[in-house]
Amino acid sequence: MNNERTALLDNPSKTLIWSQLPKWMQDNMFITSGYRLPSYSYRRCIQSLFYLHNESVNIWSHLLGLVLFIVLSLHFFLYPHAFADSLTTFDYVYFCSFMAGAILCLGFSSGYHCFCNHSELVAAQWNRCDYTGIVTLIVGSFYPVLYYGFHCHPTPQVVYLAVITTLGVLTAAVVLLRHFRTPAYRWMRTGLFLALGLFGIVPTLHGICLYGIGTSLDTISLGYLVVMAISYVSGALIYACRIPERWYPGKFDIWFSSHQIFHMLVLVAVISHYLGVMQAMTYWHTNGSKSACIQFIS
Repeated sequence: MNNERTALLDNPSKTLIWSQLPKWMQDNMFITSGYRLPSYSYRRCIQSLFYLHNESVNIWSHLLGLVLFIVLSLHFFLYPHAFADSLTTFDYVYFCSFMAGAILCLGFSSGYHCFCNHSELVAAQWNRCDYTGIVTLIVGSFYPVLYYGFHCHPTPQVVYLAVITTLGVLTAAVVLLRHFRTPAYRWMRTGLFLALGLFGIVPTLHGICLYGIGTSLDTISLGYLVVMAISYVSGALIYACRIPERWYPGKFDIWFSSHQIFHMLVLVAVISHYLGVMQAMTYWHTNGSKSACIQFIS
């Protein structure tokens, strides 16, 4: 440990190859170089934002995404839409639940990738935050869709909200177990996150049965939901399969590794979902909720 700290002081931007890493930093053997030294310092971790290493893209992609969603949240409240007067407490609660989930997920993700070389203890703590953020984003993404998708049908709305919340709590309880956070359980973690997200197929099909595909493009922003789902699923599979670095070890250490592609697809998914939520909100508040409900129920 003393030798590592001395090396860091001598050359803080020095990077390591896989074989030089302590075991707690070894995760993806196909990324063979570009690793930061263990820093044992939050300040030095933050300094690593300003030189190139194999976590640079992972950090900056979600850090910039975090800034974007903070700005979008502020814009929503500071520059009200034309229908702002018709928004209810539920509109604000479900919108904020999604935005909070996005902000927490992107913030915890960028934080984890920035501080994962601090020390074994700090890396584990931020890893738990990272997984918590993922679950929070998935569950928070459901809330506005279920609210608008079943705006005229409160009973299934409440049932679906209760089910996804319960599933989210159970998923978090499992993935936060210590042994589930190790590389050996990568596929199981991915499977649990995918299963939680793919539960959305059930209420989506239910919504299509209620409104039809054409109307669902507005009521639940079906088009944006499809883009979001494709982005999340493909990103998760690329991450779990470690493609493309599995095919060409050492060639994607700094750019275009599976985790970086995953991060970019998460951004596509979250932005798509934001646009979808805003479209659904606009639909219900420009057409009049009560008159629209009479149309769909009658």
